[in-house]
Amino acid sequence: MDALPVSDAPVIRPRFVALGAFGAGVPVLAALRVSVLWAAIAVAVWLCILGYAWHLLGVTRRSERAPWVRLGVANAVTLFRGWLLALLAGAAVVSAPPMGLVTSLFVLAVSLDAVDGAIARRTHETTLGARLDAAMDALAVLVGSVVAVSVGALPWWYLVAGGVWYAYAGSLSLRKRAGRPVFSLPESRLRPAIGVSQFLIIGVALAPVAVLSVPDVVVAIALGALCVSFARDWAAATGRLGECQEQRDR
Repeated sequence: MDALPVSDAPVIRPRFVALGAFGAGVPVLAALRVSVLWAAIAVAVWLCILGYAWHLLGVTRRSERAPWVRLGVANAVTLFRGWLLALLAGAAVVSAPPMGLVTSLFVLAVSLDAVDGAIARRTHETTLGARLDAAMDALAVLVGSVVAVSVGALPWWYLVAGGVWYAYAGSLSLRKRAGRPVFSLPESRLRPAIGVSQFLIIGVALAPVAVLSVPDVVVAIALGALCVSFARDWAAATGRLGECQEQRDR
């Protein structure tokens, strides 16, 4: 969903994003008076995000033979979402985190998903941006589910939702390394809706309002839909379903 620069698009160098986030993050962490462990977890997650973004930049340069590739504004917004999620991740190691802060970090991180997408559509959508955006969406579900389970807001088995994207992406990565084909996914109206439903469940579960709770049956239905969606996407990506099956047979 994010933009890589074309001739007239603004560019942002990755190191500026990293330094800017760290520069803003230090006073924020200090103002919030988070524990040393919370801060350490946040920094560790943020470094992982930067490492993945740097990896994607390298892959894009090699595949598109474009040594001038830099981050666009939409990608910077996506990385800012990652920075918020890194801060949120530290809450999982705290026995009684401030739920108002926890909810705010999660809601802002997932709400900005619409912002980076809108910016990308007005500039230039790229494979890099789509992959980075998908990774931040998956990280939001992973971090959100871990924090929600850690505070007792969601059942432990909902952690499956946080890991299913990584299992899916990892299996396709191994398939590519083995030299086997991976096909593009067909368009789906349900896929985004199922993803948003996970955000809603986690957001409501984390809300610091006692009357708001998500019944286990609703959580189970949402988790089941997510697993079925990823199973269908995996079948399509491996050429076992629909148009991809026809393409493979040719």
